[in-house]
Amino acid sequence: MRTRKYIMLASVLLGSFGGFAQTAIQGNAQVVHLSLTQAVEIALLHNLNVKSFEISLKNAELTYQQSRFNQLPSLGGNVNQAASFGRSLNPFTNGFDSRNINYNNVGLNSNLTLFNGGALKNTIAQNEFTLKATQEDLASIRENISLQVVLAYLAILNAEDQLAIANTQSQITKLQIERTQKLVNAGSLSITSLLDLKAQLANEESNVVSFQSTLDINKLTLLQLLNDSSIQAFDLARIQVPVPSSKGYEVPLNDIYAKAVTLQPLVRAADFRVQSASRSVSVAKAFRLPILSLNGSWSANQSNALRTVELLGTQTVNLGSVSIGGQSYPVSTVQPKFGSGATVGYFDQLNNTQNKVVSLNLNIPIFAKYANRTRVLQAGLQQRNAEIEADRARLTLRQNIEQAYVNMLNAAKRYEAGAVQVAALEESFRASESRFSAGTIDFVNYNLQKTNLDKARLSLVQVKYDYVFRTKILDFYQGKSLTF
Repeated sequence: MRTRKYIMLASVLLGSFGGFAQTAIQGNAQVVHLSLTQAVEIALLHNLNVKSFEISLKNAELTYQQSRFNQLPSLGGNVNQAASFGRSLNPFTNGFDSRNINYNNVGLNSNLTLFNGGALKNTIAQNEFTLKATQEDLASIRENISLQVVLAYLAILNAEDQLAIANTQSQITKLQIERTQKLVNAGSLSITSLLDLKAQLANEESNVVSFQSTLDINKLTLLQLLNDSSIQAFDLARIQVPVPSSKGYEVPLNDIYAKAVTLQPLVRAADFRVQSASRSVSVAKAFRLPILSLNGSWSANQSNALRTVELLGTQTVNLGSVSIGGQSYPVSTVQPKFGSGATVGYFDQLNNTQNKVVSLNLNIPIFAKYANRTRVLQAGLQQRNAEIEADRARLTLRQNIEQAYVNMLNAAKRYEAGAVQVAALEESFRASESRFSAGTIDFVNYNLQKTNLDKARLSLVQVKYDYVFRTKILDFYQGKSLTF
């Protein structure tokens, strides 16, 4: 559809001669000399749509890379620091302690997915096809910009040729006025013939202004496509425009389409999106299958409540008494006396409190409220829609190629017929000019011959550039260079 809009734009630009606009590229600015290749390169460098698609491409690349990274194991750490004030529970003795207690926990956790129904693998493939489709989208927008530049370039050359013909027409009329002035002065012609020629000259000079305005509009169109603030005024290098031939294009219509289907970025992008949608169906089906994962963790803790034990000496402990022969005797023993020492070192506590866990987890979906079924059906609909879009891209491509091919053949036939007409009218005008100078025909007949010749010449130039543009459309579909 985009190419069809460009073809419509071609008809407007190559066929519009009645508009007026301010000369936006004239003035004191330095004139830049541009070739067609340079114009295309500048437009691609500064076009905002191209820049936007380049950002979209980078985003697609990141998405694809991340889907590959998702196959790697995850690793995370945690640190927890807390303080307890007042009467607190000692985490080591499980008794209450009246002092303030600080405690710290550290840990590492890791997870590796061993099997998830192929979701990871299919997601990678899906994102890869999406990336390729985005690459083709960028190629398509670049080609379309190039095509617009070629169109605008040809429109300017066409307008320049039209303007040159209009200037030549007015120059011929001026020469005829000079000859007629002499004949009027000599009494061979009436003053009416001279006045008619001056009126004709005024009309032709008005046409020159109109064609100059058309040229300015076309230059403004190309200037806007270039979008380069450093270029305010330019002139274009002339190109060798091929002569239209009704023998037809060197490649048959079916061969053009067969090649275009394999090369055109829009079709390739549509096909990649079909493959991406197909993978999305596989991803949706993976939610029905169990997920097997391997998990590992390590943790340790520290607190100022854990202190070392110190030997403070010995102490006598009364164990009670025993009765011997009716006499009671006390019983005691000497035991070591221990006391609370300094807080155990931080890393010593971490080393002594390590906890390591390895687990194998299997998550089996049993009933998810038909969410998985809905997910699969929706993915299938998206795939079908992508297939329809791919068919539409092929249909549009074939229609555009057929339209361009027919238009190219018609333009070639019109050019050949126009060339014969111009040759015949030039002979007729030369005879009429001599007869008018001799006074054997009136101004009406002379002006009719000149007007017919002028229209035929302008039409011939118009048809020539229309033919060239149609051939470039066919070249575009085959991936050929758009430059000459």
